[in-house]
Amino acid sequence: MQVQRGIVAQTNPVDNDGSSAPVTYELLDIRNAMTHKHADSLYMNSERYVWTGKFDPINDTTVELLNTRRELISAPCFEFNQNTGAFTFYGTTAKVPLGTYEFDIRATNENGSKDFKNIATFTLFEADAFEVKAGGGAWFKDNTDQSGDIGAPEVKIQKLSTEGASVILKIVDKNGVAWNPKNNEILKRGDRNSFETFARFHPLVLSDTSMTCNFEVIPFPLIQGPQGYLIYYRIPGKFARVDPGLTPTSDRGYSVNPRFEFHIYQEGTYLVTVRLKNVTRDVL
Repeated sequence: MQVQRGIVAQTNPVDNDGSSAPVTYELLDIRNAMTHKHADSLYMNSERYVWTGKFDPINDTTVELLNTRRELISAPCFEFNQNTGAFTFYGTTAKVPLGTYEFDIRATNENGSKDFKNIATFTLFEADAFEVKAGGGAWFKDNTDQSGDIGAPEVKIQKLSTEGASVILKIVDKNGVAWNPKNNEILKRGDRNSFETFARFHPLVLSDTSMTCNFEVIPFPLIQGPQGYLIYYRIPGKFARVDPGLTPTSDRGYSVNPRFEFHIYQEGTYLVTVRLKNVTRDVL
């Protein structure tokens, strides 16, 4: 069985292969398949939330409401279902070493019990817990309906920590220089989605170089906005200079309008950098 570390996953139930039902299963031990020693790290308690009530992602938009639907517990990173023989792995496997693990179970029905040593293995593997979707970019001439293409921005995601549940968003020019959200260098576009659209439980925290969202609940974004999951922004011409040849003239009356989309499927702290490849930050 292959299990991605840090992602909620469930294995298939046991096929009883004609054994008399009902059959119950008991997990006897999990060991490191290389050392054959008890896998202490899998049994170690870690804090994680469990749902205690029905969560409505549309209306439950405060931490206070969210906390009426969930409970913080300290428990191992997995559960074993005695009725199906299946494992459920939780996001706290992010704290468990990669590798292959072997396990033993005991199966019991009306005819008695039988122990199965090394009945199977599962392998914890590492893979990206996020993805970037297609985006685009355009210039708009101030006070006109003229527009043109400047190419899709480059979006890179870096996981900074397994702790927390935050996205730090930076929009930078082709040289990696960030625009300043606190100085209104990055504007929302009317009724289009922005990063703030998906900040459901906490207000965005702005700095001179970034916007930070504490998203609380995975995945992020949790639900779609009016334009799906795309994020739109406008950078006025007085803060941005487009490379020569992309706009009809060389004056600064052109705003820069990136759109981009990304998804995060695991708790942690992430840096998302959106780089506009044909634009330079240049404040007039």
